[in-house]
Amino acid sequence: MSTVKKQEFITIVKRIMKKISDDVIKQNQMPILDLPKIGYDNTVWSNEKRMLTTGDKKVEVSPDSVKRIPTFAQYLVMANAVKKLLDEDMESTIRGMYYATLSNVGDDKNKQKFWTGQDDSDNAIKAVELLTGIPREEFSVTSKPKGMISGPIKLRVGGDIIDCNLGSRATSQLIPTNIGDVQIEDVKADFVMVVEKDTVLNNIRKSGFIQKYNAILLTGSGEPDRATRMMVKILNEKWKKPVVVFADADPWGLGIALRYKIGSESLSYDSERLVTPNAQVLGMMFSDIYEFNIPEVARLTATDEDINRANDMKKKPWMQNKQWQKELNLFLNKKEKCELDAFFKHGFKYLSETYLPQKLRLAGLI
Repeated sequence: MSTVKKQEFITIVKRIMKKISDDVIKQNQMPILDLPKIGYDNTVWSNEKRMLTTGDKKVEVSPDSVKRIPTFAQYLVMANAVKKLLDEDMESTIRGMYYATLSNVGDDKNKQKFWTGQDDSDNAIKAVELLTGIPREEFSVTSKPKGMISGPIKLRVGGDIIDCNLGSRATSQLIPTNIGDVQIEDVKADFVMVVEKDTVLNNIRKSGFIQKYNAILLTGSGEPDRATRMMVKILNEKWKKPVVVFADADPWGLGIALRYKIGSESLSYDSERLVTPNAQVLGMMFSDIYEFNIPEVARLTATDEDINRANDMKKKPWMQNKQWQKELNLFLNKKEKCELDAFFKHGFKYLSETYLPQKLRLAGLI
């Protein structure tokens, strides 16, 4: 974190603490923390920005009842812990922040842990982001690395150059979680292809796909972390590389693919940094199950949870595009889903040599 950003964060936290102190001591009133409400009921689709954004609803967090005291205390404890992290010029994962702030509260007879679990700690970190307006990567709190990248791109991390094309048939590089420490030195690829899972990326990479089509392969290994989403956005918007996304043909896979393109309800407040509106979701479409003759034995029966998820997606204002409605209707009619890996029933090279090239040709990328 830069010295300027570090000082900005510390100044904001001190201002918040002083306001709380003044409310209690000088004004003799309950302190209140105002922050944007995060969730489905305050997520707004922006046609102009082509992404999910946060609405105008606010949440007031105050220690004005026994039930609300823990949440108020947790936010302040986490803000203080982040300040301490910066004072010591250190870095931590969100898991590390959970342990750093873990303690027992109450007397010997009513002792309990300060956090009921890491979800509470993670929510407190998110609250600190919202209260300060500073993303957690900029105050040196990151997640465990998940994203992987391979192809003709060079990254500078600290003083080291990472050539992601070296051994690209054999291995991929982890995307550093603190993307602020990463500089992209050179990109020679024609386009970026994102796939949902690392197992699929490995298959495509070993086939020689990168060399044949001059592509960068990326994965968030399932639900993508923020660093992977930011890397995709930078490659598209700063380096002007087209981005295509492939995920499993089920409502959850479609949701993961759309994280890159439109964002998510849980991180709608950070869409400007994370979302790549120009990304194209090319597959795996529900219609691909039938157009590419996936054998019945390789198809999966939709669960009630899958069907509920699809019905919910159909109602979302950002899913009213005719293509998505048609695909979701097909899924609800057939009640079948499919993984990208199912193409291996046609042979281990079918995915990289037949399905993906056909999709990319239709998109005009090869």
